[in-house]
Amino acid sequence: MPDTRQPVAARRTHCPYCALQCGTRISGTRADAVTVEPADFPVNRGRLCQKGWTAPGLLAAPDRLAAPLVRGRSGRLLTATWDSALQAAAEGLARVRDAHGADALAVFGGGGLTNEKAYLLGKFARLALGTSNIDYNGRFCMSSAAAAGNAAFGLDRGLPFPVTDLSRARTVLLAGANVAETMPPLMQHLHQARLVVVDPRRSATAHRAALHLQPAPGTDLALALGMLHVVITEGRLDTAYIGRRTTGFEALAGRAAGWWPERTEAVTGVPAADLRTAVDLLTQSGDCYVLTGRGVEQHRQGTATAAAFINLALALGLPGTPSGGYGCLTGQGNGQGAASTGRSPTSSPATGR
Repeated sequence: MPDTRQPVAARRTHCPYCALQCGTRISGTRADAVTVEPADFPVNRGRLCQKGWTAPGLLAAPDRLAAPLVRGRSGRLLTATWDSALQAAAEGLARVRDAHGADALAVFGGGGLTNEKAYLLGKFARLALGTSNIDYNGRFCMSSAAAAGNAAFGLDRGLPFPVTDLSRARTVLLAGANVAETMPPLMQHLHQARLVVVDPRRSATAHRAALHLQPAPGTDLALALGMLHVVITEGRLDTAYIGRRTTGFEALAGRAAGWWPERTEAVTGVPAADLRTAVDLLTQSGDCYVLTGRGVEQHRQGTATAAAFINLALALGLPGTPSGGYGCLTGQGNGQGAASTGRSPTSSPATGR
């Protein structure tokens, strides 16, 4: 038998913590001797954040479960074998289904599973259990962005271009995300861009920005409409793109008409001059991107706010072009894959919708 205590060659894999999925190399076989190093992967280019570097610490955590626990007749959780634990779970699910029907059962997944695991989880819910109750934590995370994306593009696709495309960007509007602290390796793709950061706080990302717009909390929608007003009234529209690839511009222009810069300043606290400067930065050169995160979406009017930033990108002629685009940053390792493989109640693996 081989000596499993001896180190093995490093295995290439990825970090599952956030949407970047940074490339890594893992070495070691014992829980207290596993090491992680960054791999030369396009997303992280040999870098990791603190979460990635310290990931092996979870293996040796004193409260980590190393075996299944099954509650015995005494009410206490007792260590069990995998076979007995799986048998107990299967019997419990069967009892509930027999007594109350399949829809008395529900399955709730996470955005960190691979496509294959997410697909199998959906099959388990719909075929093995027969329940229609299946969902995942993206319901609490990206649902506003998904609704806005579906309304604008007919589908929800998060970030529809490679992260590496951002390396050539000249200007990036980053609204509602603090990637310098939550996704540090992403910042190396933004070093050459002029960042316009929308955040009520003076975050680490805002500190790196060419322009920091600080709207009062909850006023992001007014800010986006104010920027649209400037784009429209100052003739910064991509009229050819709008005529060829969009519909409903007149209704959008009517809504933005009421948000002249001075009124926007009164509501948001963002100076009218800064609003105009932001539009200048977005329109003075090509290779421009609009990116939104959870800070934009998790409002009472989250879907409308995300839609307003999408409409701003469309008014500038960015989505679907070689020199720019719109994207929604997600914090989950595979939030998009979870939706596309049928882990939400309104989608199926066949369509991803």
